[in-house]
Formats: sequence, structure tokens, C-alpha cells
Amino acid sequence: MSANNKASCLLLQEKPYKKQIILADVNIPYKFSLDRKKNKLFFCINADEFSDQSFQSVVLDLNTEMVHIVPNIRNGFASTVDQYTGTVYLGGSDGIYQYNYQTQDINRPAILKGVDIFDMYFKDCLYFVETTNLDLYELRNNKKYIVSNLEEYGIHHFVIDGDDNIILANSSGLFYMHKKAKTPIRFSNGVQNIRGMTTDTEGKPYVIAKDGIYAINKDNEHPFKLLTLNDGYGMAFDNENNIIYSDERSVLKLVPC
Repeated sequence: MSANNKASCLLLQEKPYKKQIILADVNIPYKFSLDRKKNKLFFCINADEFSDQSFQSVVLDLNTEMVHIVPNIRNGFASTVDQYTGTVYLGGSDGIYQYNYQTQDINRPAILKGVDIFDMYFKDCLYFVETTNLDLYELRNNKKYIVSNLEEYGIHHFVIDGDDNIILANSSGLFYMHKKAKTPIRFSNGVQNIRGMTTDTEGKPYVIAKDGIYAINKDNEHPFKLLTLNDGYGMAFDNENNIIYSDERSVLKLVPC
């Protein structure tokens, strides 16, 4: 490795990486999820001023860097992927839909109608947060069931790790709830301006905030900053466990130097 290459690299968990721009000049790419079998990234963007919507769902092929907007979902915002079956779920202002790769659009009818979706995650079943009350629900047999232990926590972002524990964020901070616990525990040192959560290929949880990317150490209830950012928004891990993330105008990938 040359001296110039060393200077352009950054250390992440003691390994050198460099930033690679995958998609530029995009309007606040946010709410990432990734189909690792197909290596396709789903996220939302702010719609332009001429649109009758606030948000649009977008699909980015990480192999070809081709991108397209999902046309027939209103205010497409949240997304998640069942990594075992490859089923992709998209949530908008009027329900939850399955994405169809052949038509590059949603399947109708909706899986669940009449709900405005703020966040989603798939772990054994589909979990989602409604925008109207910020409560967490499970979707089983096309019926929704509230996760009563977290009722009225006002959840903004959440994930379920590889051990079935829930990590969540609301306006007051970052919390962890063991799968056998009845109430969550607040992390001792809070992360400000959290904008998303995800898990890597091993089920380890991570947080992206305005100021950086954090790993979650559940043993000491301590979020550890891995990477400093100026304006972080979305985050996911691809099939090789590389970090894909975004700032206000770009989608980037951290690749080994």
C-alpha cells in the first residue's frame, strides 16, 4: 500500500477502509434495508417539490449501481427484508406491501391496509412501528398485535438482534430489552440524533446517528462510536458485511483498502 493510499484510508475496528460513493446527488437517502441475496438496497428519499408525495421508495442495485423509484406506493418510507426467503416489505402512508422484482413495483392488495408505517424490521415475523402512535406491532397471519411491553415508548427506530433482543430509540434515548425482560433498560451514555438501526450478517446491532456510526455493546450497555460522520442518515450491511451508509446527498460504501 502506497503512502497516498494509506493517507486516504480510515481505520474501522483496527482495519483500513476507504469511502466509495455508490450514488450521488440524491435527496436525503434514509431508512435503509438490504436484500443480501440479490445485493439490492431499499431506501426512501424526499420527493421533489413537483410531487404530490413527501417520500418515495427507491431500489438501488449494488452490483450495477442502477436505481429506480417504486411507482405505486404512496409515501414509501420504511422497508425491511426477510433474508431467508428474500421477501421485501415496503411501508407507506396507506399500508404494508410486498415488493415484486419482476414488475419492479408493489403487489396489490396490501398485506395490511390503512396504517401509516414509520419503521420496520423482519425477524421470524414482520415488526413495524405506526406513525400515528409510534407503538411497535407484530404482523402474524395478516393481523397486527401490539408489543405490549413497549407500549407508549414512542419508538422512532428499532432492530431485533441475532439473540432476539430488541434495541430501540425514542426522543429520550437509546434502550435495550432482553428477550426475556418485561421492560427495556436505558443505555448509560446516550447517542444523540439517532437516524437508524440495523444488524450485520451475524445479527450484531448498530446505530447510525447524525454524528457517526455506533456498535452496541450489550454487556456494558455502552454504544461505541466506530466512525465519525458529519451528517449520517441510513445504514445497512451487504452480503460481504461491508457497511453501506448515507449522508444528506450520497450513498456510500466502506471497502477495504
